Amino acid sequence: MVRTCPSCEERVATGDVYCERCGHRVAAGLAGPPAPPAVPAPRDAAAADRGAGTDQGESTTAGTEVHTGPMPAVDPCTWCGAAVSAGYCNECGMSQPGDRDHVEVRAETAAGVSDRGLRHHRNEDAMAVLTSDDPAPVVVAVVCDGVSTSPHPEEAAHVAAETGAAVLADGLAAGSGPREATEAALAQAASAVAELAETEQAAPACTYVSAVVPADGGAITVGWVGDSRAYWLAGSPSATPSAVLTRDDSWSEAMVAMRVMTPAEARASAYAHALTAWLGADNAAGASGHVATVTPAGPGALVLCTDGLWNYFPDPGALCAAAPGAAADPLGAAQAYVRRALDAGGRDNITVVVIAVPGPQDGPGDDVRGSGGNAG
Repeated sequence: MVRTCPSCEERVATGDVYCERCGHRVAAGLAGPPAPPAVPAPRDAAAADRGAGTDQGESTTAGTEVHTGPMPAVDPCTWCGAAVSAGYCNECGMSQPGDRDHVEVRAETAAGVSDRGLRHHRNEDAMAVLTSDDPAPVVVAVVCDGVSTSPHPEEAAHVAAETGAAVLADGLAAGSGPREATEAALAQAASAVAELAETEQAAPACTYVSAVVPADGGAITVGWVGDSRAYWLAGSPSATPSAVLTRDDSWSEAMVAMRVMTPAEARASAYAHALTAWLGADNAAGASGHVATVTPAGPGALVLCTDGLWNYFPDPGALCAAAPGAAADPLGAAQAYVRRALDAGGRDNITVVVIAVPGPQDGPGDDVRGSGGNAG
């Protein structure tokens, strides 16, 4: 039986609580689609609408944030005039417009853009970009994607991005190594999101990807949970080839890794975007996440993004072609990526952070997969 929204008759997925088109509440429960027993119970992130944020840690400089979306709505409801609470109308259930529909962040050699897309009534992605000179010049960035089948996913993404970036910057300033700081940031972000839960069955959730990039070149450290990604984009023919630096915590990725399905078969499955790990009180087993360190040879750019972008441009080569020369103009590249995703359909929120990466001072580069593993 096909489920439809009672307000606008848009088709909705089994686990959706709110209509992705109009924001009307369509179900009282939070149950997602059943998962095959071979992998942890997934959270359906196929159509997640997602809040964008930035924060400032000690001894850091936060990116300059420019809001270009509408100002937040206040009572009464924009749609029917009734009272509003927690961003939704008490009578018609419609989501209220927010002030984070389009946000841009600039911070020296890095920039980010977050946009709600064309189908959703609010932006539930989040990003944070910080720079620090203590003890050495470095760029810290975090991108998060709220899970639409959880309550208040925008809060989860916003809290995770702010917490992760602040803990990363503070840890580096206190003398922690990038890997140690990344592990600590993942743990603190997971705890912060878990604390938002009223019960385990009503737990806000989000994905998470972070990066520590030395401003003078050298090893890049990335950490992640879920299916938000980090890409290395080569800036010259002599640089390390472009590659995906993360591996999705998703049902489709698990099926391919176990050789149960081919990549094409997994992508065609109804479970293709179901998450097997996320930040949230209902998935503590996946909260430790993963950390990888890479040292690319030659200049280029590091791109952190949500699936609102990579669904349209999943391959590194496609990202390179969508915004050539990203390292030379991070803000222009981030803006171009969002425009390309909107032109391709804009079915999801879109968030992308681009960080310019200079070539190493000396020595050959490592394989871009580098050294990785669980953070815990």
